[in-house]
Amino acid sequence: MSENPTSPSSAADISEIVAIVLRDTHGRVLVIRATSTPEFVLPFGSIDSTLNPARAAQLIAHEAIRAVVDTSKLRRLATYISPAANDAPQTIHAHVYVYEEEISVAHPDKEIAELAWVDPAAPDVEIAPLLKERVFPAL
Repeated sequence: MSENPTSPSSAADISEIVAIVLRDTHGRVLVIRATSTPEFVLPFGSIDSTLNPARAAQLIAHEAIRAVVDTSKLRRLATYISPAANDAPQTIHAHVYVYEEEISVAHPDKEIAELAWVDPAAPDVEIAPLLKERVFPAL
């Protein structure tokens, strides 16, 4: 499934990313916040056409929180277009994957200011538009 924005953006204003949904044994979703961003987001990273998005999701999980992710257990949720969390005029084209196994430990990278486990039906932290409007309702 692919979502389209309500208004077109120029290609220069769109960043292509991969984001990964990681859950704990209670079904809560791991979200992270960078020092420069007030909103929590999924672990994510920029990609280009040379990297398979599922492989990128695996690398992002390891980079962000040192999680070991088996690509055979990744399920593509959707590709969304959404406003970026930290750059209001910028738009992201997000390939979102769900890891089908629970993880129990997260060791955040030094660039991550905070992490939280949230119930997607009732998040108790400020979350980015992509999560609020697209990902959490789809879960």
